[in-house]
Formats: sequence, structure tokens, C-alpha cells
Amino acid sequence: MSNYIMISGHNEKHLSKVSQINGVVMLNLEDGVPKDKKQIALNNITNLLKTTTKKEIVIRVNALDENGLEEIKQLNQFNFPIRIPKINNLDELNEVFNITNNEIHLSIETKEAFFNIDKLVHPQITTFYLGVLDLFDELKLNHNLIKIDNQMIHKILIDFSLKCRYIDVTPIGFVYQQYKDLDGFQKWCEIQKDYGFEGVGCITPKQLEIANKIFIKENKEYAKLIVERFEKEGPFTIDGLYVDEPIYKNYKMILGE
Repeated sequence: MSNYIMISGHNEKHLSKVSQINGVVMLNLEDGVPKDKKQIALNNITNLLKTTTKKEIVIRVNALDENGLEEIKQLNQFNFPIRIPKINNLDELNEVFNITNNEIHLSIETKEAFFNIDKLVHPQITTFYLGVLDLFDELKLNHNLIKIDNQMIHKILIDFSLKCRYIDVTPIGFVYQQYKDLDGFQKWCEIQKDYGFEGVGCITPKQLEIANKIFIKENKEYAKLIVERFEKEGPFTIDGLYVDEPIYKNYKMILGE
């Protein structure tokens, strides 16, 4: 499951419920945390990570030139993925790789990063998030263009997903800011799943519940049946499906093999 819900580090009430969340928790130090509460947020997250038993956590730090590097140094004691915003190119991450061996996630929200995704390759980098609002700002495009009947946003989504797949990085979809419009959120989730995204960002528990239903993983028991039978007897037919080599490989992928 790759859907995540954003929890701001200064919000102690929300932090207290982290263990109850059915999905990835994105502990947030960046957007959503007031500037005068950044240090409080960092201290709260540090204290939480010392005691939590929850495994599905990602830490979203500030931009590297806005105290992000210092945050990574403090959080390096915990073995959780670190999400870094505002990256343009791989060279900007050299100091990060010297500081930590943790898994690195990147927010793709600058035009340089978006149009050069294939150059953001490193063994520690596993996941990209599409920061569509920041990307539109960089491209001087109105946010009103982010609507389902606009072909350009579909092209951006498709290009992003395919480029991520090309370099074997997990693509995660954008956060839908209109959090009360659950029908709209569901439609965007369905579209992004169809385009190969592995999940999306969520603002509220209601959004997370919808996303978890849409981005459900394939039935691994059925996949195991297909793989074992093909390996035993070669091509065969089941439930009206002719299983040959490409179909077999697809089910092996579902099993993570």
C-alpha cells in the first residue's frame, strides 16, 4: 500500500494517532508547518520516532537550503525513508548521500526535475511524488487547468508515470487539495491508478479510505496459482484467459519476483 496521509509535526493531537492509521504516514516538516514552529515539529517527530512501533512512515523534510540538511542529520538515527522537496538535479543530493544511507524519496515539483526525471537515478532513490501545484507554478500555468477534461494534465500524469517506470522508481500521484470533494478525489485516484501510479497523497482520513479501496493490490493467491501452473505445464487457459509467457511474467511481477 502506497497511499499516505500527511501529518504535520507541530500537531501533537494528530501525531498521537499515528499508530491507528491504515496507510503510510507522511510526517511533515515542510509545507503545512508554520515557520515559527519548524523546530517544535522536528522535536515532536524525533520524540515520536523514538517510541513508535509503526513501520510505514516517511519523513518529509524541508528544502536542503532551508534547514533540510540539518533535519536529515538529526533524523538519520531512524531507518525511515526521507522525502526531499525542491530538487532540480542529482548533484544537489551529493551531501545527502554522504549523510545518510536511508531510502530517499523526491518531490518532483520543479520543471528541471520533471523534464529530466531520467537523470535522477541513484541506488537510494526509490520513489517520486508528483508535486503538481508547484510544477504548474514553475511552468507559469494556472491551477484551474488541473481538471479532468484538460488533456495537458493527463499528458503530465502519463509522462511522469512512464518516466518513473523507465528508471524503476515508484510513482505517487498528487495531493487533491479540495478535500471535501470526495467524488472528485475518487475520480483522480481512478485515473492515476489507470496511468500506473502506485498511490496518492491524502489530506484527510476520508480521502485515505477511498484511496486504499482504489489502489488495492492484486490477488496474490491467484497470481501464485498462475505462476506455479505455468512453471509446471507451460501455456494454459484459465477463466477464459490464455496464459503465455507475457501473462506469466506479469503475475510474477505481482508476486514481487
